[in-house]
Amino acid sequence: MAFPQDWKTWETEVSKLVARAWLDSDFCDSFVADPAGTLQEAGLVLEDFVEVQINQNPDAVPVLRAGEGGTVVFEIPLPPKPSTLTDEEISDWVEGRVNVAPASVVVTT
Repeated sequence: MAFPQDWKTWETEVSKLVARAWLDSDFCDSFVADPAGTLQEAGLVLEDFVEVQINQNPDAVPVLRAGEGGTVVFEIPLPPKPSTLTDEEISDWVEGRVNVAPASVVVTT
């Protein structure tokens, strides 16, 4: 798959990965070390020309930009866990017990 045609589904799944990273430090380390592999394991596969990076800056926003040599860089924000969310609220989102993500979890591109 190249770039996803259904960005809403993509955003939902990426936001669940971000939320899971807040709850599981081992998963977070893996996500930061190999974001493309983590996306692939979650069924979110991009073409080889797409480089995925994680930005842990508290004010980071999703970025899609041109990279070197014809690559495209997809930068996913992974800010610190918001103090306004409980682990239960985050778990409910990650595990699909609720259909709407808490506002602090949504990753939009």
